[in-house]
Amino acid sequence: MAVTRPLPAIIEHDPAVLAGIMNELASTRSGWINLLPQIPENVPVPSTPNALAVFSKRGPVVPLGTWTPPSTTRAGDPFPPEIGIQHGAARRAADALADTPGAIPHDWQVVSDNPRRGVVVRPTLATSTLDQATWLLDALLAICLPPSTGRFQMFRYA
Repeated sequence: MAVTRPLPAIIEHDPAVLAGIMNELASTRSGWINLLPQIPENVPVPSTPNALAVFSKRGPVVPLGTWTPPSTTRAGDPFPPEIGIQHGAARRAADALADTPGAIPHDWQVVSDNPRRGVVVRPTLATSTLDQATWLLDALLAICLPPSTGRFQMFRYA
C-alpha cells in the first residue's frame, strides 16, 4: 500500500506543540513527522540538486527534518526515536550546528553524518519529546541556508 503525502500544516516555532504531536505518535509507536522551514514567498530558493549532482557535496538548501517515534526491537527491547535532517550545508551537520542552538547534544548517538545524505541522531530514551522537538526546530533553523519565516511546514504521517 502506498503512503500518500498529507497536506502540510503550518506550525510556529513552538516546541510544546510539536512535542504533543510526537507524544501522540509515540503512544501508537507508528508514523513519522517531516518538517521544513517555511521560506518567505519573495525569497528565491535554488532547486534541490538533481541526479546530475551526484558528485556534489550539497543536499537541499531548505533542510528536511524527520522524526520517528521510539519503538521496540525484535527482542522486545526499547529502541530510541530517530531524528534525521537532510541539509545543504556542504559539510557535516555536527560541524555546521556547533555553537548554535541546534548543536547536537553530547549524549545523543550520531548514527550517520554525511554532507549530502544528512545527519541521523538517536536521542537517549530518557530525552523528553519537548527536548527533541526543541532541538529539531532549532537545528532546522540553524542549518537552513535561505532566510526563513520562523514557521514550519509539517507533514504528519500516521
